[in-house]
Amino acid sequence: MIRAFFIGRVGKDGAKVIEGANGNFMSVDVATDIYSKGQNKPMWIRLRSSRPNHIKLAQYLTKGKLIEVIGSQVEPNVWIDKDGNPRSQVVIVVDNINFISTGQRKNQEESASNVPTVTVTAPAEQPEGGIPFDAPNDKADDLPF
Repeated sequence: MIRAFFIGRVGKDGAKVIEGANGNFMSVDVATDIYSKGQNKPMWIRLRSSRPNHIKLAQYLTKGKLIEVIGSQVEPNVWIDKDGNPRSQVVIVVDNINFISTGQRKNQEESASNVPTVTVTAPAEQPEGGIPFDAPNDKADDLPF
């Protein structure tokens, strides 16, 4: 058994739910980078799943979303493109899909900056002597820095 684990971005038009003879399944193409000869080259991987939760998840797999994929049953797929060149693609049956957060978007940052901040200060009262508990006195030659 081959296990696949990778991170990539959803490409093209996103996920499609296809009604087949054996039931519905979800299909989506994901691009990931392969480092080769000093360059990053995109590698397209087709994900397929017939799990009901993945079929429901298909509507959220839109172009550009960063996802983590864990799958099995890796199959190579060879096809001829419109120019007559042979191309290959890996097809993975998905076991698990996780969305990866890439931080806040610009419009979210602006709305977050409008949120008021609250500063809480402690009371200014201190016991006699200035230190609220018995602490050893630091000696100048005893400091670690």
